[in-house]
Amino acid sequence: MDSFIFSVNATFPIFLTMLLDMFLRHIGLMDRRFADYLNAFVFKVALPVLLFQDLATQDFVAAWDGRYVLFCFVATAASMVAIVLLSHLVVHDVAERGEFIQASCRSSAAILGIAFIQNVYGSSSTSMAALMILGSVPLYNVAAVVVLTLTAPGDGSSGPTVGALVRKALFGVATNPIILGIAAGFAWSLLGLPMPKILASTVGNVAVLATPLGLMALGAEFRFRLRAGAWAPLPWQAS
Repeated sequence: MDSFIFSVNATFPIFLTMLLDMFLRHIGLMDRRFADYLNAFVFKVALPVLLFQDLATQDFVAAWDGRYVLFCFVATAASMVAIVLLSHLVVHDVAERGEFIQASCRSSAAILGIAFIQNVYGSSSTSMAALMILGSVPLYNVAAVVVLTLTAPGDGSSGPTVGALVRKALFGVATNPIILGIAAGFAWSLLGLPMPKILASTVGNVAVLATPLGLMALGAEFRFRLRAGAWAPLPWQAS
């Protein structure tokens, strides 16, 4: 029972925060445009600052775990392969198949992952999320470019070359704000740079916004609808 209560206390506040923003949008206190700006702020500013703060104040050797990063990479790759195979069974339109794969693979791990880690392990354990992001996000970026290109409408005769795909994917990884925040935090820790109180307080004021605003932005994006005819029957369901 203690474990159950602990699990409820760790998970329910996260979903209640998202439901709160759905309610605020429903009564008109938040619109789609505001939610888009909020999402951009969390992704480009608050989350990178949060990850930088956690990593910059830790010992680099103690924080780094190569086996954990490799595990996250392999687990992400395996889930993506499974989703691609599943998409061939349930989605008949090629363009919609790319959207299905994207929506299924691109989870909100940076937001939900950090929220769960903070609730379960405490606010000082964000480095686990940072290592998870290192193992997953670069793969997400590369796979997103490849999947959307291969499933784009057209005959594919004038599509981008393999080199162009690789350059676009690498550019996406190199300019990802969350990856940049992680890299800056590891570099700060590795160089042993001090964290003055004024800077630490400023960084902390921004970092504390990441989880609640991220969950609210995520909740504001929920849309519940199913378009008729979008899914094909499974092979054993077809007549």
